[in-house]
Amino acid sequence: MFKDLYSLILSFELVCFLISMFALCCIRVKQKQTEALLLLKSSLPLTLILFTGAVLLSASVGSSDLGFIHRILERNKPEPGLVLKQSISALGIVLIVAGAVFRMGAIPLHFRLGESLKKLPYWLSTLSAMISVCAGAIFLILFINTIVVFNSSYTEQVLFFLAVIVLSATAGLLLIETELKMVLVLLVLQITGVFFAQLSAVCWKWRHESLGADSISILDVMRESAPEYLFSYLSILGLACLLDSMGGRRSEIRYPEQLQGLISDQRILGGVAIFFLLVLMGVPGFSAFQLKWQTMQALFEIHQGTSTETMAVVHAGYVGLSVLLAVSSAIVAFVCGKMIIQISCAKPLARYRAIPNKGMAFICYCCVIGLLMFSLGRIVSL
Repeated sequence: MFKDLYSLILSFELVCFLISMFALCCIRVKQKQTEALLLLKSSLPLTLILFTGAVLLSASVGSSDLGFIHRILERNKPEPGLVLKQSISALGIVLIVAGAVFRMGAIPLHFRLGESLKKLPYWLSTLSAMISVCAGAIFLILFINTIVVFNSSYTEQVLFFLAVIVLSATAGLLLIETELKMVLVLLVLQITGVFFAQLSAVCWKWRHESLGADSISILDVMRESAPEYLFSYLSILGLACLLDSMGGRRSEIRYPEQLQGLISDQRILGGVAIFFLLVLMGVPGFSAFQLKWQTMQALFEIHQGTSTETMAVVHAGYVGLSVLLAVSSAIVAFVCGKMIIQISCAKPLARYRAIPNKGMAFICYCCVIGLLMFSLGRIVSL
């Protein structure tokens, strides 16, 4: 099934469509048809870009089978008669990669269904964003793992620029965003930007360094870091469940100021909130730190040859990306640190706040246990 380009795209589109419809079904509004139509109009151009790239790529090689496309692209050499065909193939690859990134919602230029998103519970808005980006990440890895060839650098360059856009946009929006629901979604997209940076570095290394017949595939490399991504997302989901457990429909917690003094009112939930925020800040030993540290190491290991070929120097573009990653991580740490200060040091707004949704609190505690077990397991294995 996943060996055919169109089947892979249709599976990705189906996941995005189903999670969007599920989110719409959970919104208690009368104009659900209008909201669904708005969602279709906003996603249709992105789907069109994705399928346009697939049509160009499959038409240039004469097949939609990914294995056949890989063999044709690897066999074709830069000859005068094949320049146009190779250009069409390259354009198709660029449109597919960029269209998938836009379709999964990783470019936060605007929030689709902004008003409707505010009516969703925290866990649902966060989970829908996580499922969309995870589906897009799986699609990109499967596609790139099969299509990328040694003499093609289009994919890694597109991923490089997409990582720059996602990291810079999410970091800037985190500084000005005031609603917690949007902050959680931006944190999900921030981790997704780290994924693009790491995938671009892996593509570069695979193309330049792994030339042997027994070289490890891109899929195998990215599979090794998959637990760090999943548990980083789990910390955001746990924080979303914590916010849902403390507020109902009438008393929803929407702004960080409503969390001030939480540890004085609810010591356990306040400690859990601080734990999740410390994980997202990048405290050493936890998943977010391991993820960003591995990515920065991969970016610094990329080098470019000099004109004299006497020694290799670090790649200026990837060094800039690593600096951007460090700056965006510092902004995330600043936002999370500010919330920690509000929770632990500010004067509480209320005394003995109730927990109307104990089920969400139980899920939140399960997320804490999962994160602790994963982090301890990683530390012991080192």
